[in-house]
Amino acid sequence: MNLKLVDSLAEIINSLTPEEKNALTIKVNLTNNNNEQGNQSWHEFIENTYGSIKDETFIRHPQGDFEKRELF
Repeated sequence: MNLKLVDSLAEIINSLTPEEKNALTIKVNLTNNNNEQGNQSWHEFIENTYGSIKDETFIRHPQGDFEKRELF
């Protein structure tokens, strides 16, 4: 841990106005929420998003015919 950096940040934070501290708190909370979402496993992501589109007109259109390729 870089204690000089921590001391410098604490000094800066202590010099902020209440409005600036509030804005900083919001920004930090948003950053933490984004990091938590980034740590979701693929399965958790699917479980949380599957069925989230409630529009019944939202469909997967036909995918068409693809050319047959040689096997590797």
